[in-house]
Amino acid sequence: MQNIRRINKLLEKKECVAVFGESNVFYFTGFRGAGTVIISDGVVNLVVPVLEENRVSGINGVETIVYGLPGVGRSSHKNFYEVLQGLCREGNTLNVNVSSLDPSLYINLTSKYQVKDISEEITLMRAIKDEEELEFIRKAGEITSVALEKTINELDEGNNEKLIAGTLDYYMKKQGAEDYSFPTIVAIAENASEPHHIPTGRRYKKGDLILIDAGAKFEGYSFDTTRTIFADTREFKKIYEIVLEAQLEAIDEIAPGVKAIEIERKARGVIEKNDYGRYFIHSTGHGVGIDVHEYPPISLNSAATLEKGMVITVEPGIYLEGRFGVRIEDTIIVDEKPRVLLTPYKQI
Repeated sequence: MQNIRRINKLLEKKECVAVFGESNVFYFTGFRGAGTVIISDGVVNLVVPVLEENRVSGINGVETIVYGLPGVGRSSHKNFYEVLQGLCREGNTLNVNVSSLDPSLYINLTSKYQVKDISEEITLMRAIKDEEELEFIRKAGEITSVALEKTINELDEGNNEKLIAGTLDYYMKKQGAEDYSFPTIVAIAENASEPHHIPTGRRYKKGDLILIDAGAKFEGYSFDTTRTIFADTREFKKIYEIVLEAQLEAIDEIAPGVKAIEIERKARGVIEKNDYGRYFIHSTGHGVGIDVHEYPPISLNSAATLEKGMVITVEPGIYLEGRFGVRIEDTIIVDEKPRVLLTPYKQI
């Protein structure tokens, strides 16, 4: 990963910078664990608690500093605030991503420094993926695709939602996933009317609708897809076709320079035209990267403009309470022609 290039970009016209949050630390250093990136006098320091001491080393261009707690580990370790004060003099400006701070830490920092918030700058940097990041996301998509297909092919009557979700998780790990982007959602029939359903003991029987929302994580990067399958009824097919039309029309709208709100309006417009607008109860999509939910939001409240290299989802849905729900989701690379990272398992 091009971590030093990212850090140099972050340092433009800044002296002391402190970056908090594990996802951000990973983005700038490649280290996955608890820590803070503190940049002072052009030196990049990765400041980690003593529990990470045995596994943090050898990061190119990064100095490692270990801090401790009173009575824990080696008494020679300074605490975090002593390390920070040794790198960034009190009273000076400290550039911090405030959105990643808990209230007590924010209060402590603002009592000692002139804090300047750089949260938006980091968010926008992370939104534009380089080729290596895109390749990791593609690979996460391939893993998810294979696992989804294997899980559906092995589906038997009597399998419950927990077992189906566990089978999918197993195959993602078997195909090389290091983790899951989020807890896998499996919702059968009436449970699919809950967009964030938690798998239960509800059992599958032949002809039931099944909604599956899942994503593998590979080399620190996430993927996200939803498929709604089976249910051989006229009403299901009608709803399914409306959601699919909404998704395809929204995807056709994707291009650099397009306002994210226009993608939302396109998908929502199709569903509203078919008189199901009140049953589309969430936004159309979101950015994807290290975290499964990143910038830009694809919603009616979004002020974002799409840029080449962003990765977003398009996931319209219709949810009929107590009966069933349909959602179709794909992860898409923003380019002059959108690159859709489709799973091979087709919905009906």
